[in-house]
Amino acid sequence: MSLSFSGPKGWIEQRWIVYALMRDSIQHHLEDGCPSAEFAAVHGAAGALGGQRVVLPAQKLHDELRRARAALAGRPLDALAISGRTRAVLSLRWPPPERETMLVKDWGDSVPLLGTPPGDSLDDVFGHLLDGLLRITEGASASDHVEVMDL
Repeated sequence: MSLSFSGPKGWIEQRWIVYALMRDSIQHHLEDGCPSAEFAAVHGAAGALGGQRVVLPAQKLHDELRRARAALAGRPLDALAISGRTRAVLSLRWPPPERETMLVKDWGDSVPLLGTPPGDSLDDVFGHLLDGLLRITEGASASDHVEVMDL
């Protein structure tokens, strides 16, 4: 299962787990473990999982990702986070546990569908997706959108 992001300057496709771990790490480190309006566009892409078409404001998504890139850049792999929602999907247990996010190292150091994360920083896990999303939203106007689809 992968997600396709189509924006004003192109498109990028990535496995859903890479998007989920990026979102979860933003939530853990920048939102105190709970989704907030500050990163609403990043969280909004999750609505595409399961086949729903999602349209996000490109300029807002770009601004959120720029802030996330600045805050997460250079963090070690030990800082990789996973949410209760992602854990529930991976373990086929619903509803998710109450605790929103935790570090992957405290969950067992391995993420099904990803395996042991490669490299030694968060960039090695989701940097390609983050860079691609910033590229396709670069210079976006208030009327531009990013369409997200589950492939």
